[in-house]
Amino acid sequence: MRDLTPPQRERVMQNSAAFHNLPPEQQNRIRDQFGQWDHKTPQQRADQREREQAWRQMTQPQREHIKNDVLPAWRQLPSDRRQAIQQRLGVLKNMPEFARNQRLNDPNFTKGMNEEDKATLHDLSHLHVGGAPDPPNE
Repeated sequence: MRDLTPPQRERVMQNSAAFHNLPPEQQNRIRDQFGQWDHKTPQQRADQREREQAWRQMTQPQREHIKNDVLPAWRQLPSDRRQAIQQRLGVLKNMPEFARNQRLNDPNFTKGMNEEDKATLHDLSHLHVGGAPDPPNE
């Protein structure tokens, strides 16, 4: 549906019995999410698709860990700490597993980070993302 134009998408939703059976709040949330998608740059869309692919490849326990532990901790971090983690994630983004783990274990790479931030960096690095994590839309 994201590949349709907004008018095409709206026609599909209007003709969908399943969509009309959803509560109005959920219908509005879906429309809002498509509106956000429509305003993303091509790079932001590609990044989101990449994150979604990584999410689909995770096991259920891994997903639960991200939803229940990593994302709540991420949301509570001060912006300067989130930015420090994001910068390092950008460096790690396209590295193969071995090189990424080697870099994560390099004290110079994580210099100035506390143990909690290092753990968050480690968890997020295995999602192969270069920016802030998006909450899953399951």
